[in-house]
Amino acid sequence: NTARPDRSAHSTPIHIMTSLKAIVALAALGWSLSAAAGPLASPKRGLAFTPNDTTRVDDTIWITQPSCLTWYYNYKAEPEPTFSESFSQSEFEFVPMMWGAPEDASDTTFLETIKGLVKKGINITNVLSFNEPDGPWEWGGSDIEPAHAAKVWVSNLMPLQEMGIRVGLPATTGAPSGLVWLKSFLEECRKLVSTEKESRNCTYDFVTVHWYGNFEGLASHLGEYVAT
Repeated sequence: NTARPDRSAHSTPIHIMTSLKAIVALAALGWSLSAAAGPLASPKRGLAFTPNDTTRVDDTIWITQPSCLTWYYNYKAEPEPTFSESFSQSEFEFVPMMWGAPEDASDTTFLETIKGLVKKGINITNVLSFNEPDGPWEWGGSDIEPAHAAKVWVSNLMPLQEMGIRVGLPATTGAPSGLVWLKSFLEECRKLVSTEKESRNCTYDFVTVHWYGNFEGLASHLGEYVAT
């Protein structure tokens, strides 16, 4: 499942989405991201990047100064050469994503990939997790059962948190199924990390929300998150 990135929905901590090949995402969470040089730069502005192999020359549009962008993600675990070869991590920060889940929950390829980036000197501080896991493949979702996602979280994402890397809650769809999925996922994860003597929860460092409607609907949707 990790090999199939979602091209139809763009996930970044709380933003209103548009279905474009590459979009500028305005994040409503105050991430601990370094601001790039330039008068317009903001840690709240990042890029959801999906390259088009027939127009790769256009990739540089996003990094032409002056720019308000300070970070990006590409639905993958490794950075985009176009950007990593032009900017350091402190200038234009790459945020890896574990888009889907491997069939074998003990597969730690994602974890090892991020460790490898860190070992190379790339300062990874934030990671995005499962993209629309409650959504079916035909709609661009990663389609993961909550219990399986919980196992993959424990094997791949909790170790990153122990390294000091911030990990986001899975970005479910804006449909009612999204919150249902998240509640089930957190309960399954709680079971995995708890013992007979101690009840524990799986923690997350920031919340990611997908929304495709108007602002009033977004406000209501966020209210449901807060109340959950």
